[in-house]
Amino acid sequence: MLLTMKNLFKKKGMIGKIAGVFMMILTLTACGAQPLPEQFDEETVKAEAQKAVDYFNDQDYQSIIDMGSDAFQEILTVENFASQSDPYHEKCGAFQEISKTIVLGNVDQETQESFGGVVMVGRYEEGTIQFTIAFDEDMKLVQFIIR
Repeated sequence: MLLTMKNLFKKKGMIGKIAGVFMMILTLTACGAQPLPEQFDEETVKAEAQKAVDYFNDQDYQSIIDMGSDAFQEILTVENFASQSDPYHEKCGAFQEISKTIVLGNVDQETQESFGGVVMVGRYEEGTIQFTIAFDEDMKLVQFIIR
């Protein structure tokens, strides 16, 4: 389920560029991730992503939004986050563990802005949820996708 990309494509300018960067990151996860850019600390990226997943598991969507960049916060509300996330909670049940984490990065060739993120697979009582989470250089959340 795409929480931010659909809305990001509706915006113009920098927000659209960010969306494009992360579409590339999604493609990279299928073809092999690029290494994390040097301005990112792998443990910090993992810890911040885990914090976002913990907020998701607690259904504390406002805290996820608060972690976000200005553009991220501008396009999301607790209500639309909940409407897209709650069905996953209902279908998959209680969280058990993160079973896989892949750290990846990307550099926008046009702006030279770096992004770092993770793909995490969460194991739940009745299934799995894949999280694709990305941060800008200021460690502000710019993407939180569940599927």
